[in-house]
Amino acid sequence: MEPRIIKTGAQYRAALAAVERLAAEDPVAGSADGDRLELLAKLVEDYEKERYRFARPDPIEAIVFRMEEQGLRQKDIADLLGGKNRASEILSRKRPLTLSMVRALSESLRIPADLLIRQPEPSDFGAEDEENGENEESQIPMPYLLKSGWFEDDDARRLTTAAVVARYLRPRAGGPLYLRRTITYGATPDTNKTRLRLWVSKVRELAAASRRQRGPWRADTLNDEFLSFVARLSGADEGPRLAQKLLAEKGIALIVWPALPQTKLDGAAMLDAEGAPIIGITLRHDRLDSFWFTLLHELVHAWKHLPEKDVAITDESVEDGHDDDSKEAEANRLARNAFIPRSLWKRTDAFLRPSVESILALARRLHISPAIVAGRLRREKTGYAAFSGLVGNRQVRKLFPDVKWS
Repeated sequence: MEPRIIKTGAQYRAALAAVERLAAEDPVAGSADGDRLELLAKLVEDYEKERYRFARPDPIEAIVFRMEEQGLRQKDIADLLGGKNRASEILSRKRPLTLSMVRALSESLRIPADLLIRQPEPSDFGAEDEENGENEESQIPMPYLLKSGWFEDDDARRLTTAAVVARYLRPRAGGPLYLRRTITYGATPDTNKTRLRLWVSKVRELAAASRRQRGPWRADTLNDEFLSFVARLSGADEGPRLAQKLLAEKGIALIVWPALPQTKLDGAAMLDAEGAPIIGITLRHDRLDSFWFTLLHELVHAWKHLPEKDVAITDESVEDGHDDDSKEAEANRLARNAFIPRSLWKRTDAFLRPSVESILALARRLHISPAIVAGRLRREKTGYAAFSGLVGNRQVRKLFPDVKWS
């Protein structure tokens, strides 16, 4: 890209990618590429100062940053937070810091106490869907729902549009389908938010129906090690089904259900009434790299970003990488790192000299699917026309034959 003043998030991401590409080539200072790198880096820095000049990390972000800086894991700071279970609750934002924890963290990790005491702002949890006055009944695509297997045959003969609204969009408080609010990342003016909420409610219904088939949920299950273990399942031929089985054993519901028209929904994360995560995936893109990245992305949201049980996070166009929001940036970063550590990625032959051979070699080395490596290269470096034969096109939906794909 040609250097120019950065005014939008898309321009910022493009400039950042260009900086990373040039930095990997290590150009000589004073050369054309060296001057270009210096100019782009300055433009990126100026945008970040302007865009984030009032931003301060919340307490959890500050703790996570210092842990990464010092190479610490959750277990390493558990004693500062009252034990493993309490540490998990603190870092997943399910419990506030106490004064004794603030003192311990400030002294041990050298985090300013005033930053740890600060309460997260409501905006920390993303852009909440607003009621827009639209006629909800008119937004229900009844013919599509009936053809796509949303209801049992007996129900289908009795259900009216008004009944669907009452069942899915106005469920009773405290019931398994109830949600107080939905946070949506990546939505556009064309997004039909009524249908997003309808889809989320259907996923909750399916998760509730399958609850007895899942194991008990433990609050400390989700962590970096668990994400890495799930990522390694991608190397198996039936990895997506193995992941669904593993998550079920851990009490986590993975529901695969097609997106509704007028949405570009890829996935969602929420908690059931017992606090167990529910992950919904649409398989809008029937590709292995898309499935795995979306799954890990939503697991991070379930681990770190759900403030309450009656809140859902939905993601449209996950692959676009909405890094302007701190929660999305963290979900993207931890998902990527679970597959390929960032300390390794830009030093690999796959990144420096992309080829089928280098992609396969890195995948074997890390015990992950080549689709993961190829997909990341396509997003960050080569563009989506490259390595289309390695990303697992049309390889995921067939693993879920019980779902009625349109």
